[in-house]
Amino acid sequence: MRDGADTLRAAVDSALAQCHAGDQVVVVDDGSRDDPARVLPADRRLLLLRQPPLGIAAALEHGRAACQGELIARLDADDVALPGRIDAQRRALAADPELAGVGGQALLHRAGGVAPEGMARYVAWVNGLHSRVQLAQALLVESPLFHPAATLRADALAQVDGWRPGDLPEDYDLWLRLHRAGFGMANVPQPVVRIEDRPTRLTRTDPRYRRAAFTRLKQEHLDGAPPRIAVWGAGRTGRPWLSWAAARGALVAVVDAFAAGWRQGLPILPPGGLVGRQVDLLLVAVGARGAREEIAAALADLRPDLPPGPRPGPCWIAVA
Repeated sequence: MRDGADTLRAAVDSALAQCHAGDQVVVVDDGSRDDPARVLPADRRLLLLRQPPLGIAAALEHGRAACQGELIARLDADDVALPGRIDAQRRALAADPELAGVGGQALLHRAGGVAPEGMARYVAWVNGLHSRVQLAQALLVESPLFHPAATLRADALAQVDGWRPGDLPEDYDLWLRLHRAGFGMANVPQPVVRIEDRPTRLTRTDPRYRRAAFTRLKQEHLDGAPPRIAVWGAGRTGRPWLSWAAARGALVAVVDAFAAGWRQGLPILPPGGLVGRQVDLLLVAVGARGAREEIAAALADLRPDLPPGPRPGPCWIAVA
């Protein structure tokens, strides 16, 4: 948290209201100039840590080092944990020991206005993802958990060395590393956090959250992909994936329902061109609204041998 004293008290109160015996609320001040201590309640369960302005990943790691429980629940200083959040997430984690973390649905709030359409669509998308299978299939589309809604196992975080600093979205990077370590993730099907949408959100103002940074992490995640890769999407969204697959010497087909011509030395095929073609992995890189659902339906008919991944053997994965 940095310079968030105007909203911090509501966030802390919402967290304290859900504490069980032995729980603690750790607040990390990342070089604030507005003295957050002045708004905090006097509560023995509350621990305030201070550090120079080192950024969110360093603040998260500072806080993680101070946490003593088996579970670590995230919350941003301008968001509010909704009643029942921690209990619901505890139950979900207890029911499935292979889950590293559990998120949940969010209520989106924009003071004095309406949240941008893109943010509203993203929140609605995550709110519709519940099971670990759904989250695994959505992992390379976008972050399938709200970071301030996540409750994580401390030992799973320790196994992947926690949050990683750098020129990257720290939450998405963590989800990918947990997945590679063999952990699952899920969302409880109830609202667990109220997210305050502000024009100054880091996701809009910090270059670490630019689209290219997400794409780079996705491609690193797929570095061990099989040798024959097809890409469905010859447009702007698909081009980074065409270049990536071609650079690996793995691109065997380019598919697009509307484009024609050539990409990376290969002719653009209509969807029917996939029939009978040997493909180990099909990357669906089409960002238009509703396109993933239409392509999934087409693949179920054209290539039932390419089910949605990730899974062993040939499959398709949405990356946009």
